[in-house]
Amino acid sequence: MVEQAPPTALGIEDILGKIQRPERAFRLCLRADLQSQWEETERLLKLAERESTNSLAGNTKKVRDLAKQCRALEQEMETATVTLLLRGISSKKFSDLLAAHPARKGQDEAFNAETFGVALLAASAATPEMNEEQAGRLVDSITSGQWNDLFNTCWLLNRSSVDVPFSRTASEHLPGTKTS
Repeated sequence: MVEQAPPTALGIEDILGKIQRPERAFRLCLRADLQSQWEETERLLKLAERESTNSLAGNTKKVRDLAKQCRALEQEMETATVTLLLRGISSKKFSDLLAAHPARKGQDEAFNAETFGVALLAASAATPEMNEEQAGRLVDSITSGQWNDLFNTCWLLNRSSVDVPFSRTASEHLPGTKTS
């Protein structure tokens, strides 16, 4: 038999006063141009590593130098990464956004694919805050792949439910906690 939590003793005004909408962080690397350099360095590193395993010398200076270059590129990209904090909007505001951006004739989506995403990003952006014009400029500055990831984060933030999470990993490291 599944245990059920007892009903809350809080009144509706208490509940309404305590609600906080979900938030998600989205990491955006501003130096995506370094990706190709990292990929090439990583490729050369793997090649040099294979060559060095065939040698009695083991790790060669070339392997170590390429590994250092990889780490330097990773660090440069990490330093150039910003975190956008996104906050879910109310159900009404989400419905209003959908209504304000109806699908064009012939589109299969429930919204105008060209305008709704930018409006949703602007409405969901908590830090830094942005208006639709700024959100549009951001979208125009990133790749389609980055925009897909950012839009999906905004969409799921506003369209998914929230359950109390459970970390099996954390439980394994803390004594006296249940593991399921």
